[in-house]
Amino acid sequence: MICISCGRTHRYIASSIDQGMHWLRSDETTGLGICSFCEVSVSAWDQGARDVRTLAETQLTTKRETDLPGWLIENAKLASLPHVLIEIYKELESDTAGIERMIELIETDPSLTARSLQLGNSAYYGSSKQITQVADALLRVGPFDLWALLISTEVKSLFFGIRPDLIDMNSFWRHSLLTACACRKLSEAKGIGSPGDLFIAGLIHDVGKLVFLQQLPIEYAEVIEAHTFGDACCQLEEQIIGINHAEMGARLFESWGFPDNLIQLTENHHQEDMTQKEVLLLRSANGFSRHYLEPKSDEPYSTEAEDEIGPILALYERLTELVL
Repeated sequence: MICISCGRTHRYIASSIDQGMHWLRSDETTGLGICSFCEVSVSAWDQGARDVRTLAETQLTTKRETDLPGWLIENAKLASLPHVLIEIYKELESDTAGIERMIELIETDPSLTARSLQLGNSAYYGSSKQITQVADALLRVGPFDLWALLISTEVKSLFFGIRPDLIDMNSFWRHSLLTACACRKLSEAKGIGSPGDLFIAGLIHDVGKLVFLQQLPIEYAEVIEAHTFGDACCQLEEQIIGINHAEMGARLFESWGFPDNLIQLTENHHQEDMTQKEVLLLRSANGFSRHYLEPKSDEPYSTEAEDEIGPILALYERLTELVL
């Protein structure tokens, strides 16, 4: 008898690791079964799987039916954001943030180091002196702005191959970036939450839509064609797909090991009954961004961001020139 999931072959094995192994399912005719170490494969066996290939196919089908977000994440095969970026943001948000520590973190990642130098030497900063050190890039660009630019470009780079007939990715990232800028400036002005947390939350709040577009383009085309935004879009997603983009994004960020507060902000930003100040601020920034870029949008809109429209647009224009 052999387990078609893990390949174990004995009914009981003497080693301490496999002590007590037994068969959950078995077929004496074929000499195949599912051992007690492979409980997750029982459902696939019961659906008729009898070799490794059909086992895998049936498991994927079962996962799609029972855990669609998990299935989408598994099939999307998305790289995670460099953990260094999350560590840098923790440094920025701490009371004892150290520039030396930020430099050390960036220099552990060759791609982030190269991008930092590229940004520091960009024409935007108008200096003829070329820099070759991360420390100089931090000094020229500024710690928070350098981090904001790095995380913006990294998030943007994760999604390629989205069908252009379904969505204008440039417009998508403009909305995300303006929402992030509004979040940061509103947080600073009102003393609500962490400006760093809310900047990231604004930047990534709609990433769940990209998972749908990448993995379920036919189904999500119905949502796109309806041209709805905000809470109404979420309701339509739930009708057509079974989950909304806020829930999808939260599951993705959970799989990436994001901090809980970022996961919760993403998950709750279309919950109409939420009273948490950070969520309300994100909703306000999201509505402002949508109306500013698409005045005909039907998304709920709070005018509180207009009090900070100058600083918001100044930050947005600076980041747009360097990122998009």
